[in-house]
Amino acid sequence: MSDPGGLYLRSVRLWYAGEMLRGLVVFSLLIGSACGPGNEVAPAPIAGKEPMTAPYVAIQETLARDSIDGLTQLSARVVVAAEPVQSQPGVEEVIAGAGRVAAQDIDTARLAFSKMSMGLIVYLKQHADERAGLEVVFCPMAFNNKGAHWVQKSGEIVNPYHGMMMLHCGDKVPWDKAPG
Repeated sequence: MSDPGGLYLRSVRLWYAGEMLRGLVVFSLLIGSACGPGNEVAPAPIAGKEPMTAPYVAIQETLARDSIDGLTQLSARVVVAAEPVQSQPGVEEVIAGAGRVAAQDIDTARLAFSKMSMGLIVYLKQHADERAGLEVVFCPMAFNNKGAHWVQKSGEIVNPYHGMMMLHCGDKVPWDKAPG
């Protein structure tokens, strides 16, 4: 039996990634609840009830503050929110990036966030109804001048790649000109 385009293998990988990330979500929530009060991250909503843009933007704002606090819980929320639309273009990259954004160092978290961002841009370009109040920004200096895009709330630029050092560095990009 042939598998044109490797669809079976791709679906198995996506299923496996989903199962692993679901385990991460459960583990993260258990650890987070065991840590007691003082967590600034809002509790995780019921699966499928939160758009993946909400925790994504919280991750973007956290990185812009040069922090990694709460990224484990936020990335778990992205995965849970992405589950209902995981077959849509770009969502696989969002989930993969979310699985790595909860890193122990901010450079790794920022690199994973760039992967999430590219996937989210692809997804949102096809779902205009979900991008209200959001815009795409590009920082040409990110990652040693290779540049990187992200999605943020409309308004003042808040750069997740350079944080407080260059908080407002970047150029807004119209959705129709965004990559993906």
